[in-house]
Amino acid sequence: MKDTQKTRERLIDAMAQLVQIKGFNSTSVNDVIQAVGIKKGTLYYYFSGKDELGLAVLERDRDEFLSFLDTNLSGTDPQKSIEHFFKAAFKKHKDTGFVGGCLWGNTALEMSDTNLVYKNVVEEVFAEWIAKVESVIRSGQQTEQIRTDRSACELAYLVVACFEGGIMMSRITKKDYPFKSCLDSIRTLLKSENIHKTADNHIRG
Repeated sequence: MKDTQKTRERLIDAMAQLVQIKGFNSTSVNDVIQAVGIKKGTLYYYFSGKDELGLAVLERDRDEFLSFLDTNLSGTDPQKSIEHFFKAAFKKHKDTGFVGGCLWGNTALEMSDTNLVYKNVVEEVFAEWIAKVESVIRSGQQTEQIRTDRSACELAYLVVACFEGGIMMSRITKKDYPFKSCLDSIRTLLKSENIHKTADNHIRG
């Protein structure tokens, strides 16, 4: 990687770390240049200002997050795919001590009403996320692993909303229980009636 590219990446890294804790509005250009150890003019060589640098953070994290989804929601067994995704996400947030939360949930709350460009990127990510979960759920419904009394789309929205809520509550408490509890609730809600009947018959038998 060329030195110019390294400097650009260092700026994005610094902005990403600051935003994760402080948010976009509370992160200043001075915060970034102090974190990187460069002059202000160097930042403006790569970016027109804080908004463009913030957009670069979102675009990079978007690509990384969607890749994370593709990797962890893959597989031929829908139920196992969802479980793999839950475990990977839980580990990722637990390893940070639940500091920072989810960039996408944070940015949705902070910027959706004030920055149309940021809002569009966030909306795109959530739409992609819901669509990927919906596809897996639909496959699970076809194999009778997942309940069919609600549409795959409805269930996908439920998964993502509960997922984000769990992350937020664990960020507040710095404990894994809220996020873990939400994931357990999603597992229960997704189960098909056939799975419950099979379990009941097995117990009675």
